[in-house]
Amino acid sequence: MTMFDKPELYTGPIDPDAGFLCYVVCWRPKAGASEDDLTGEKQTMMNYIPHAPDQACLCGSGRLFEDCCQPKRLWHPLCPNPGLPEEAGYSKMRAQSATFTHVNADVVRAQLMDDIRLRCTEDAPDSGFWIYEGDPAIQVPHGIMCFGDIELRPNRTLYVTALSDLRMKILLDLLREDCGDALGCPRMVYDALTLVDKRTGKSVTRANPRSRARSSSKRGRRKR
Repeated sequence: MTMFDKPELYTGPIDPDAGFLCYVVCWRPKAGASEDDLTGEKQTMMNYIPHAPDQACLCGSGRLFEDCCQPKRLWHPLCPNPGLPEEAGYSKMRAQSATFTHVNADVVRAQLMDDIRLRCTEDAPDSGFWIYEGDPAIQVPHGIMCFGDIELRPNRTLYVTALSDLRMKILLDLLREDCGDALGCPRMVYDALTLVDKRTGKSVTRANPRSRARSSSKRGRRKR
């Protein structure tokens, strides 16, 4: 596995000291759906990536795996980024959101509909939902890779979610490119970090120093 390979579904044995955990999010259209049918579902899967000690660490530190993440007790899950503009390979997972308020909904909707890097999965008169799939889209066994979400809500709010700093930067750059002055400055919220104990497989939550309390109305993508 190199820094720029797309993730493949791993089915072999898992050695806690010889690999990484990786979150893969995919959009899968409904079976037999036409091009005009937006219905489908989003799936989030945890994958394991075996890695040799003398290879560059996938966390992006620039050090060898054996001198970086291999001896650590906790896994910091990664996000794969094949095909993204900055070709980062992988980025450390850090779930976050950006909220724009009082947006020009008509302008934003028109611009997002025209962006070939986005797939609209929900279109209503006063709202919309897009996933960032890149250009070209990356096909993996469970569907089309999803690198983040953009939701236009009925109250003229634009809500953007991503699983890493790099992915959020790419989404915000896209919005500035497409919408320009139709958007202001977003309110950023960072979730607590969720690590995984290599020995027990249990999640370990650590406060993020940049995080702020998120509203209890936090919303995940619903299945259709």
